[in-house]
Amino acid sequence: MSMDRLFDKIKQLPSIPQLLHELMHSFGDENARIDDIAAKIAMDQVISVKVLRMANSAAFRRGNEVTSIEQAVMRLGFSRLRSLVVASGIMSGFKAPPSFDKTHFWTETFQVATIAKTLAQQCGTVDPETAFTCALIHNIGELLIQTTLPEEAELVHMAIERGASRVDAQREMLGYDYAQLGAELARRWNLADTFVTAIAEQLDPLEHEPVSKEAVLIRLAVFVSFAWSAGVPAQAIAARFPRALAEQLALDPATLIPHLESLHQQGNALADILTTP
Repeated sequence: MSMDRLFDKIKQLPSIPQLLHELMHSFGDENARIDDIAAKIAMDQVISVKVLRMANSAAFRRGNEVTSIEQAVMRLGFSRLRSLVVASGIMSGFKAPPSFDKTHFWTETFQVATIAKTLAQQCGTVDPETAFTCALIHNIGELLIQTTLPEEAELVHMAIERGASRVDAQREMLGYDYAQLGAELARRWNLADTFVTAIAEQLDPLEHEPVSKEAVLIRLAVFVSFAWSAGVPAQAIAARFPRALAEQLALDPATLIPHLESLHQQGNALADILTTP
């Protein structure tokens, strides 16, 4: 099934809230006002609950309990607030089948996003919030496959269990992979080219010209997250760090080693907050 036929088959394209669009377009906007964003968040009941839950979580709680969006905004800050709303908005747009382990999926995704953000902070040439969001949506194509093609998704899963890679199995079964599908969804969402390109080129960022730094960050963050979750020691991760990719951003993998455990804990905490009903 071609991607055009797939999107024609979907009766209603997964949607993302208008607030999310505004936040994604606000990256780099020095005039973005936190009080304006807070007022809009207060109008969205689902996102408001998650904002308050995060502000009162063990990771951020300081002193008295936060009971209003304004207080939560002051505690979390604009950066974390945007990240939370982006994540919550994307999650609300997809209704995966019961067999899909959404908690595992989002835990891995948030881990990748927190690592990408930290790498962006270290390289200094990519906005950390843009890097976080690019990594947060790098896997939206997988969500679309799971929600719209559950039978094909199960066949892909069976092929993976027999030893095939996810990308090869999807290309064989569908004719395209999750990165290509995710990029097309991002285009149809009218997201900025930065996000579309990062998703589209994440699997082989050095094969494109010019090289998308955001795609490089996604690739590196996926590598680090997978290796750490598999139990590879931090020193070994640094030793096996993809040098060609790291050189694109002048990154020293050794600087990431002390942060690996805390980054995964942050990803786990964010996933727990956002996937709890």
